[in-house]
Parts: sequence; C-alpha cells; structure tokens
Amino acid sequence: MAHGAGKPGLPMTMQVEPAAETFRITIVYGRLPLPMKRADQMTVAHLIAFLKARGHEVDLLTLDDGEQLAPEHEAWLRAHCRTLTVMPQGRRRSLLGMMRGLAKRLPLQVGWFSNDDQRDAVRRILAEGRADVVYCYTIRGAESIRGLPRGNAVTFLAMQVSQSLNTRRMMETFTTLRDKLIFSTEARLVRRYEAHVWQDFDRVVLIGERDVEEVRQVCREYGQPEVGNWVYGAHGVDIGRYVPRGREVVEPNMLVFSGAMGTNTNANAAIWFAEHVFPKIRAEVPDARLMIVGRNPRPAVTALGSRPGVTVTGEVPDPADYIARAAVCVNPVMAGAGMQNKLLEFLAMAKPTVATTVANEGIRATPGEHLIIADAPDEFARQTVALLRDEARAASLGLAGRRYVQENWTWEAHWLRLEANMLAALKEKRGAPAAERLVPA
Repeated sequence: MAHGAGKPGLPMTMQVEPAAETFRITIVYGRLPLPMKRADQMTVAHLIAFLKARGHEVDLLTLDDGEQLAPEHEAWLRAHCRTLTVMPQGRRRSLLGMMRGLAKRLPLQVGWFSNDDQRDAVRRILAEGRADVVYCYTIRGAESIRGLPRGNAVTFLAMQVSQSLNTRRMMETFTTLRDKLIFSTEARLVRRYEAHVWQDFDRVVLIGERDVEEVRQVCREYGQPEVGNWVYGAHGVDIGRYVPRGREVVEPNMLVFSGAMGTNTNANAAIWFAEHVFPKIRAEVPDARLMIVGRNPRPAVTALGSRPGVTVTGEVPDPADYIARAAVCVNPVMAGAGMQNKLLEFLAMAKPTVATTVANEGIRATPGEHLIIADAPDEFARQTVALLRDEARAASLGLAGRRYVQENWTWEAHWLRLEANMLAALKEKRGAPAAERLVPA
C-alpha cells in the first residue's frame, strides 16, 4: 500500500526512521483508541503508531467507555504499547463524576471522564520514575495529572482545540433550548477552566493560532497570566488511504459530506446544508444529489433522507469509497474549533471542495487555490454549482488541494514536530543549554 497505508480500521504504518533519542511516554486518554470511529481516536491511535515506529516506549492508560475491543484491535494495541491499562468507567461512574465536578466548578466533560483509578495509576508511574513524558489527550483527562509530583518527567496537555471557542460557537449556532442550556453552562465552566489548567503542565498543545488567541483571551478575563507554554500540534491524514481515484468512479453532480453524524457539529452542519443550501443547488442543477455519510446519524439527520436527492448512509465500511464518488465535496460546519479531519480527507483525495471559514480555520488552506470558502447559503450554493459546471476548474482545485496536504498535513510531519517539542521540554527540565532546546518553526 502507498505511503504506509494501514489495514482497514487500523492506523497507517508510519514512514519514519528510528529516533536518535528515545523516551518513555505515558498517554492518558478517555476511551479506547480503537476502533477509530472518532477524530480523537484516530489521532491517539496514529500517535501510538508513530511513537512505536520511532522506538519510544508507550504506556497507555485509558478508560473503558463500553466500546467492544475486537481481538485484532487489542492485539494491535498490545503490540504497540509496552503496557495497556484499561480502567472501568461506566455511565453511573461518569454521572457521579460530573456531579462531583460541578461542585468544584469543573466543566461537564471533565467531570464525565474523571476516574480516580486513572489518577492513582499516573501517580504511581510518576513516583516510580517510569515515565519521561506524561501526555494527556484533551482537557477531559487533565484532573488525572494536575497537582501530582512530577519528579523528572515533563507533562503535556493536548488541549487541541480551545473548548472556550468550541462551546461558544455551539451555543451561538444550535437552536434547540436543550442544546443552548447545556452549551451555555459548559461554555462558562470551560472558560474558567482553560484560564487556569494550562499552568499545571509543562506544555500545552493547541492546533492553531485561533485556539491560542482564544485561550489568551480567557486568561485575561480571569486575571491570569496569558498562556505562554503552548506548542502547535495538529492532526494529519493518511495520504495512502485517502488517495485520488479515477474519474470513472465519480458520479455526475454528486455532493458528499462525511463525518460522525452523531456529533452536534456535524449534525448541525448537515441539517443547515440540506435545508438552506441544497435546495438552491437543485434549483440550478435539478439532478444534483447529496450523500451524507457517517456513523450514528441523529434522528434529525436521518430524516433528511426523505428530501429529494438526499441520501443518508449511516455507518459505512470505508468513507473513502463514498468520497471517491463525489463530483464536489462540501464541509458546511459552522460550529466547533480546531481542525476538520474530514476536510483533510476531501483534499487528500483531490476533491474540489467548498467549505466554511470555520471548517478551514485550523487547516489554513488558501481560498481560491486549494478550496473554495463560502459561509452564506446563497454563496455556498453559487460556488458549488460553479464547480459542478466547470470540470477543468474543479480538477485543478482538487489537485492543488492534494499537493497542499502532501506538503503540510501528513501524520509524520506533525508527529515529528510534537516529538521535537517533547525532547526540548525534557532537555529544559534537565538543564540543557537554551540552544539545544530550540524547535525549528
């Protein structure tokens, strides 16, 4: 397979040489990385694959969220991790954790994923000096590390997106009273938390400039020092799996939007596009079709399948097979923060793509060169129709998008930079001269 493309359902094989300097890393995470059904699972699984390929020793401390671990997935994890420790969680424990967290003014998501066994395990690892790096993926697991004596280890909190930005956009975008109440509560709790939590870690990892800007803002709001220990750490895409295919598989006037349709952001985007944009496209291109691809579609998303020209697939074996059929891919996400894996997948497959400003925010592709940006329904429809009618322009845009991903968004490129930042933090901890701790921009 090209570029280390992995077996279906498993991370790709990383195209990297063994590292000159290796370390022991403990990863603290809130669910099993496999199967890779969510963007966060994909990210953690590929990080583990990278660390193993580079020769680092990985201990994974994660929670049992009820997802069935298939034998081949367990075998992969045990082959790539020195130790695999799965802590029982369960819904009752999560609910109790959320209630206790509210009493401490912790975000709902932090309370939901709190686990005393996980914190005790981290404490033992640090006390026994069994880790050089402790890497916590997202703020959901931060309480398993905060306040613990670190010894000679360095701690990384992969905040990734600013949840302050993420929840605020959700609160502003969603229309149901239930969602607005939940996200208005979470937005307040998260802003306070993000202003403080970064100070308890040696480094925090954020995806892009907009996320850094938001965390700086909440620091000012709460009278805290502005976050200054951040490093960039985005996601990547498997360019061996998401690869251009022949024009013969493309279905004329087919639009594709893919993603986990059980999430608020994707469900909201699919509904907005189907209700406000797609009818305008059909008025110009009567045989245009829209395929909404992704697991666990919410009832409101499933209901879109009754609209003329709309198909809702639910979970599919390989989304790449459906993306390949698209004449144009669309990413109408209007809430959320950070970056959109689905947009990387579209670009990697050389698909002409129309996306919102929010969808492109973390990826920073150049509008008009790598993709088309549109935010209002009329403009989104107009740009999509233009691409459907101009195959040469669509093909040129798609190839430029593919090149952009190849040059900037492989998993290896991002993980090598994160690894360099981990080594720099270790050298700083051990008192190395400043010149030895520089990470190239």
